[in-house]
Amino acid sequence: MDSILFRAILRSVFASLALLWNAGAYNLPAKPPEAPHRVIVGLSPFLDRAVKDDVYRRLVTLLVQELPGGASLGIYDAYDLRTVAQVEIPTARPFQNERTRVNQFQGSIRQLREFLAKDPGTGTNGSAPNSGAIRLPQFIDFVRENLLHGTSSATVLLLGNPLYVDPKEPSFSMSEGYFPTDGHLLASRQQTVYGLKERMHLTPGLVVQFGYFGEPWISELHRERIQRFWGLYFQLLGGAMGSFTPDLATVFKAVHAASMDPHPMVYALDQEPKRIAMLRLTRNLSASDWITRDTIPSPSSEPPRSLVGPIKIGIRWRGEIDLDLYAAPRRGGEVLFFDHPRSPEGYFYKDHRASPDRDYEYIEFETAVDVRELDAAVNFYAGSAATPVTGEVRVELGGRIYAGTFQIAAQHGNEGRSGPSQKDYWAPIDLRRLLKLEEPPALRAQRVSGEAFPRR
Repeated sequence: MDSILFRAILRSVFASLALLWNAGAYNLPAKPPEAPHRVIVGLSPFLDRAVKDDVYRRLVTLLVQELPGGASLGIYDAYDLRTVAQVEIPTARPFQNERTRVNQFQGSIRQLREFLAKDPGTGTNGSAPNSGAIRLPQFIDFVRENLLHGTSSATVLLLGNPLYVDPKEPSFSMSEGYFPTDGHLLASRQQTVYGLKERMHLTPGLVVQFGYFGEPWISELHRERIQRFWGLYFQLLGGAMGSFTPDLATVFKAVHAASMDPHPMVYALDQEPKRIAMLRLTRNLSASDWITRDTIPSPSSEPPRSLVGPIKIGIRWRGEIDLDLYAAPRRGGEVLFFDHPRSPEGYFYKDHRASPDRDYEYIEFETAVDVRELDAAVNFYAGSAATPVTGEVRVELGGRIYAGTFQIAAQHGNEGRSGPSQKDYWAPIDLRRLLKLEEPPALRAQRVSGEAFPRR
């Protein structure tokens, strides 16, 4: 009897202690509630029909099966920056049931289905973008300004093409092997669409999972450059990129886990961030043999058979200096150079120090131009040299390669400034002489260093 009474007293004491504990009588801190799982989906309105069913199925599964109670899911058009559907999942027990969620969220599911069912048309600018196009910088601004309010963290799931292509801003396009230098990230938005100068560290806790479709790259190196650039982009915003892959199963698994890889990839800015420029990788290394090879097997000693046609003009040099090539198909025509890498006639390509001891860059006019009208010059942009700068010019025209030299009198760069007072920083390329053509004396007298290529 005594032992039974003793056990009853112990049970009473333990029950009282439990009540006091739960009531916070001992002032012990309560376990903080877990932050709600917030998922923001940026979806391209230009997805190929072949991938839409898979995207729809995975997003619906995420909503009705995988996200916990208390979580939220917002789906947005990541190109035109519009809401597709928004859902807040209650913590009530019935919402742990898949059927309940299907019934309660059928309106949002229908909105997603209707969005994906639309045929790809044109964007807000009236042009039809590339497959899977999203406007990533603008969408992240939309998220920060309208959804996060500068305080809360979130997982952002991007489903679309990682190559930024906006017909309104062709100079910043990542297609055809182009990628931005790190200088874009440190600049203002007025200077470049990728500028983060005013946005540094404004989105802490942002975790981005990037799922793309197919292989939009011209090479594996192109993919690495783009992945690194977006990784740096999100780091400088204060967040991180968790995954970057065409495997949607991996991307959605990361979103479901609501956590970052404990050892995410961390990217570092160039020690000396480059100026704002779009650099290009060639699809085939052999395509640049004419400029990369150290010796030309048989440089042409005869004029070209035709003076009108596609042409490549490039420069090579040594030393820790930065030279830039400028060229226009005709005087007064659209000038190609590092800050304007595309035109209807051709494109600009820069090596970006792929070679350890020699730099090169070139401009290719893919449409026919008249070489007698083509203007080209070299600028000493940055760095310093103890002696006048020299380099090599090469031209490929009609299957023949021509070579010559150039010299710049200045011993330091002028960042592209032009005009009569800047002539020592420029070396006009005399194409007529290089191609073994005769130039009328009157035309030769008109050439003024840097005059055709105004920068500042």
